[in-house]
Amino acid sequence: MERMAFAFEKTLENKTKKEILAEKLIEMILTGLLRDDDVLPSERELAQLFGVSRETVRGALSQLTAHGLISVSHGSKTRICASDTVLARFRATRPDEMVKEVNRFDINSVFESRIIVEAAIARRAAMRIDAEGIAKLERLLQAQSQLFDSPVHFQLSDQNFHKLISEYADNEILLRYAEELYTYGLSVRRQVMVEEGAIERSYQEHGHIVEALKRGDPDGAERAMLAHLDSVYRTTKAKLDTSLSQA
Repeated sequence: MERMAFAFEKTLENKTKKEILAEKLIEMILTGLLRDDDVLPSERELAQLFGVSRETVRGALSQLTAHGLISVSHGSKTRICASDTVLARFRATRPDEMVKEVNRFDINSVFESRIIVEAAIARRAAMRIDAEGIAKLERLLQAQSQLFDSPVHFQLSDQNFHKLISEYADNEILLRYAEELYTYGLSVRRQVMVEEGAIERSYQEHGHIVEALKRGDPDGAERAMLAHLDSVYRTTKAKLDTSLSQA
C-alpha cells in the first residue's frame, strides 16, 4: 500500500497549506476548543502536530493575526484573542460555512454516527497500518503522557491521534466523515478535559487502541475504539446535561 501522507499534505484545489491550517485553527476557535487567552503550542510543536513545515505554521498564524484572533506577547508566546467582541467582529466578515454543520445535530445522532464510522476506521487501520504509522502513534502517546495538566494541548494532540488512524484506514470518505463528526461539542469536551483524571483516562484508552493496531488485530482495534467512544460519549453527555440543568 502506498504510504499514507498526512491530511495537510493533500491540499485542496486553489488552497495553500497555510490557508488550510489557518482554517483549521479558526475552526478550533469558533467551536470553543481554543479560547480567549489560551497559549498556543510553539511553532515547532504546531508543525509536528499538523505534519507541516514551520514556514507553513508561520503563514497560517500570520493570517490569524491579520484577523485579530491571536497576539504574540513578549517571550514569543502566542495567545488566542477570542473575546465575544472579537468573535462577533470576525463572524461578521466570514461566511457561515466556517462553522461546522455537525453541531446542529443532537449528541445521540452524532455519536451513533461516530461509532459506525470510527469502528470501520479502526478495523481498516489495523489491517493497513505500517511500522512508521505505529511509531507516529507511539510518539503521540509519549507526548500525551506529559499533558495531563494541559487540556488545550492534549485536545490538539487527541485530534491528531484520531486523524492519523483515519488516514491509515485508506478511505478518504471515512476520513472526512470522522473529521466532521469529531468537531461536535468541542467546547463541551474542553470542559470535560479540565476535570481530574479525564485526560489520563483518555490517554489510557488511546494506549489500548494503539496496542491492538500494533498487533494487527481488527477485532481488538474495533473494541478498543468503541470503548473509547463510549467513554467520550458518556462524559460529554453528562457535561451537556449538567449545563442544561443549570441554564
